[in-house]
Amino acid sequence: MKLAWIGKITEINKIKKADFIVSATVVCGEGGKWMGTVKKDQFNVGDLCEVYLQDSLLPHTEEFAFMEAYKYRVSMRRFKKVPSECLIMPMSMNVTKYGVVGTNISESKGVMKYNKPIAANLSGIALGSFPTRVVPKTDEPNFQTARDIVDMIKGMRYYSTVKADGSSGTIYKNDDHFGCCSRNLELKETDGNLIWELAHQYDLQNVLTNKYAIQFEIVGPGIQKNPMGFDKVDMRVFNLWDIKRRVYADAEIMFGFCERAKLPTVEVIDWNKVFTFQTDEELRKYAEGKYKESGKQREGVVFRPMKEGRVNGDRLSFKVINLLFKD
Repeated sequence: MKLAWIGKITEINKIKKADFIVSATVVCGEGGKWMGTVKKDQFNVGDLCEVYLQDSLLPHTEEFAFMEAYKYRVSMRRFKKVPSECLIMPMSMNVTKYGVVGTNISESKGVMKYNKPIAANLSGIALGSFPTRVVPKTDEPNFQTARDIVDMIKGMRYYSTVKADGSSGTIYKNDDHFGCCSRNLELKETDGNLIWELAHQYDLQNVLTNKYAIQFEIVGPGIQKNPMGFDKVDMRVFNLWDIKRRVYADAEIMFGFCERAKLPTVEVIDWNKVFTFQTDEELRKYAEGKYKESGKQREGVVFRPMKEGRVNGDRLSFKVINLLFKD
């Protein structure tokens, strides 16, 4: 797990109409660059600190007792319109042993990852572990930890989509084996399992033709409080994986495939535009917006180039969380 890091304060700025807090920028090496709110005069530029990222579940200790009201979970927010993307704490670790910026302290601090609860009609009965030999798991990095990806996409043509808030699923067909998966498991076909029901609804055993896997968000009543406001359970496809070539399909191929197969996709915001964003705040503001179905704040957005690519082995794809979103 990569949720807690040793960081260094690189910038401190005043917050308008705030007497007791300031905004701090921290760099964490591989852990990325983040902004957080801290007590006034608690840190100086150059100080080492401990940085806890989004979805860190903190141990129930005296050190983190103030997080009990948040169920010990770190979330991104805005305070007085200023980004607070992480929890920044004074150093409690042995500086001699852990005093290097970019040191991963997740295990040492007992930090676990928060995972959204999976509805009973999605979890099902396990057939086996997720088939990573056939298709990768879905895992979209935050832009704060994907600086090389953001830099690579600059000047390229991109598309952006709304980040649907639900539960992820994968359905694939490989060597005549047809499989339905939750985030971490392949599932047996059982009555009432929503992923299998969606597979039958869209005739995916025939549609996927022993070549593709689709990855999608399951949305609707009973799924993560249904923030998008759908009146029935459905899917929103966001990935098309070519099993034989072991690559993600380019944007036009993926959306064209879904259109022909009558598969609903995630909502497109911008299509085939040149990526000209220059600052982190531009990306944060772009992520703000509402789900058109419910009018509630959306979870965020995802950026990808029109033509798939990689940098340092990582896919050119990243997400930006809407700091006004509350789950």
